[in-house]
Amino acid sequence: MKQSWEAAEKAIVLFQEELEELYTLLPKSVKIHQQLAKLNKSWRKVKLTLNEMDKFITPVKSVDVKSKMLENEPFREAWVLWKEYLNEQHGIFMRSRAELMGLKRMMDISGDNAEKAIFYLEYSMSRLEKAFYKVNEAEEPKHGKKDSQKPFVFKLPAHLKKQTADKFEGLTN
Repeated sequence: MKQSWEAAEKAIVLFQEELEELYTLLPKSVKIHQQLAKLNKSWRKVKLTLNEMDKFITPVKSVDVKSKMLENEPFREAWVLWKEYLNEQHGIFMRSRAELMGLKRMMDISGDNAEKAIFYLEYSMSRLEKAFYKVNEAEEPKHGKKDSQKPFVFKLPAHLKKQTADKFEGLTN
């Protein structure tokens, strides 16, 4: 693809040179000048479009993804699973620079703790999130805390208390 693109660029440059040579041979009249102005405007649009396409034909080179976190085998496996999850669930392909910044962010929020980092990744995947984040420990229910919590009590307005009490009479302890 890149070779075809480079051949097209050479053909375009050659065409531009021949067009400029033609300009010098044409007589100098108002009509020819107007037509050449239109032609130049169209030519600039073609060149601008081709320059925009060049970004996609010749992409930015990837960088090596190196991180202290990836030295931990369980974390590395979780990270691969995370990247596959993003692609499968959200159609996101993580490129090298985004991966480096993601790993840096994970190191920051986990305090370089691989177990915490794995927990954050798994937590985000279980919630179908596109991003991982530091999980507030208070968000996680603690075992045995449910029993010690006070029950939720809904207080009825005074005018409804009598109606409700009549309906459920004899059912209360």
